[in-house]
Amino acid sequence: MGAVLAEPRTLDKRFTGIVKCKEPLARHTSLRIGGSADVFVMPRTVDDIYEAICFAKESEKPWMVIGNGTNMLFPDTGYAGVIIKLGPWFGRLQVCQDTLYAQAGVNLRSAIMQARESGFRDFDMLVGIPGTIGGALAMNAGIPEGSICDLTTKVKALTSDGKLINLTKDECNFSYRHSRFREETLVIVEGEFSLGKGKIWDGEELLRRRKVHQPLGIPSPGCVFKNPQSGVSAGQLIDRAGLKGTRVGGAAVSTKHANFIINEGGATSRDVLQLIDIVRGVVLKCFGIELKLELAVVNS
Repeated sequence: MGAVLAEPRTLDKRFTGIVKCKEPLARHTSLRIGGSADVFVMPRTVDDIYEAICFAKESEKPWMVIGNGTNMLFPDTGYAGVIIKLGPWFGRLQVCQDTLYAQAGVNLRSAIMQARESGFRDFDMLVGIPGTIGGALAMNAGIPEGSICDLTTKVKALTSDGKLINLTKDECNFSYRHSRFREETLVIVEGEFSLGKGKIWDGEELLRRRKVHQPLGIPSPGCVFKNPQSGVSAGQLIDRAGLKGTRVGGAAVSTKHANFIINEGGATSRDVLQLIDIVRGVVLKCFGIELKLELAVVNS
């Protein structure tokens, strides 16, 4: 199947994936917020990814890669560039002995189930996190007790000049909810993970805990702020400041978990950003602590 082009010669004829123009990004983010991307592509192959990057460069447009669009906020005005979404065509997943190989488009839930079927519970740490392997690696997703970097041994990535490189865990520069992939123009293609050497997690208990304490099933990006080094979580600070339920337009601080901002219907990016400013200002005034964003706010 050839490319589905929204207009003639949008991309090189060698591109084999899907191309759309003016695609609403609200359809591709967990917050259900965001204007349209000038160009939206879903590549089938690594070569397709490179073709999309080349097109963006030649068109003098910015570009970025997304997975499930969790933990992201796009502007109401949209994105004046190229969005590259790694979906099912980057969904290869397998376990060989005590190593799990997962491409960037694999949902975390699928990786968890594959590891379980092979007799491992390492990935249960990530149960209930609605992202992909690529996004989880870029954000170093996890829980207070651990992160995906604890399992990672290697990451295969594509450079902006089309080279595939293999990075060790140390070369990924993982830190709390951060990695080099959030700063550099590297596209995560695949992750390699070690199984059976770490803590055995009780996935059912972790999921029960999430259901009790988090607003699952409601449009949300997940945690909005990083936990400060003070030892008190961002959610606790926001709660103690009396901000649960605070609203701006259609956006609200969750009454279930104060570090979640939810879309109660019709929320805009502007609503969310104004609410973030309110929360940061009140917490700073009450406790002298400046909350830092875990949420990736994308400029237009």
